[in-house]
Amino acid sequence: MKHKKVVIAGVALFVLVMLGGGLFMNKNSGDWSERHREDIEENVRNYVERYKLDPDKVEIVSITEPIKYPTGEEEFGVNIRYNGNLYIAESLYGNPNTLQLHDPEEYIITTVFSELYLQARFEELSPAIDYLNSIGVNDPLRPEGEGIQYFQTDVGINSQINDEIREAYKSGEDLEELKSFIETHLDKLIRLDTNIKIIGRKEGIGKVEAAKIEEELKTLLPQVPFRVEIGVRDLATGESEGLYKTIEAP
Repeated sequence: MKHKKVVIAGVALFVLVMLGGGLFMNKNSGDWSERHREDIEENVRNYVERYKLDPDKVEIVSITEPIKYPTGEEEFGVNIRYNGNLYIAESLYGNPNTLQLHDPEEYIITTVFSELYLQARFEELSPAIDYLNSIGVNDPLRPEGEGIQYFQTDVGINSQINDEIREAYKSGEDLEELKSFIETHLDKLIRLDTNIKIIGRKEGIGKVEAAKIEEELKTLLPQVPFRVEIGVRDLATGESEGLYKTIEAP
């Protein structure tokens, strides 16, 4: 009988220890992103400032929990929005042990460059922007009220110009050198820009309206091919409704 009491007491003690340990672990595990938010936010501010952006203009949209790859490496993500003298939305990644962000230099440079390049072309692109605004098309990638709407480009990754862009970006204390580079080489950049897109969202665009939008854009766009994606698309099936095609001005 005495032996049974000792066993029961031992089991009870073990259960209490396990419960206590579980409570301790739960207390200290918590939500990883929230526990590290302050440090991650500071690292993001330092990151954008390093690329000559105003750290007070950056917003943390979300922080994703670390994931472990088959290689054993771990990574967390940070989705940010920057709304200063240009607008960018970007996903950054970092080491969950050090909380330091990886430095995809080429990506951030070309992202900033692309927005500044489109700003430099605003005068010739604005008729198409105004038209799409007037028929109720929304830009799914930028907030309402931005000067540049709908247009997207990846000309900054072109090998013929990429090294010069990086050098111009790194020159000076702000982005003025890069803006000057764009203005000086605008004609060359436009010739290289063979993959410019117009992306917009509007429901209920039938074939008749799609044809009308296409004809109107042909009269408003510069003389280069544009990939137009205006309407709605079901990502699960790939089916789309609206105007999805490459068009050229006449």
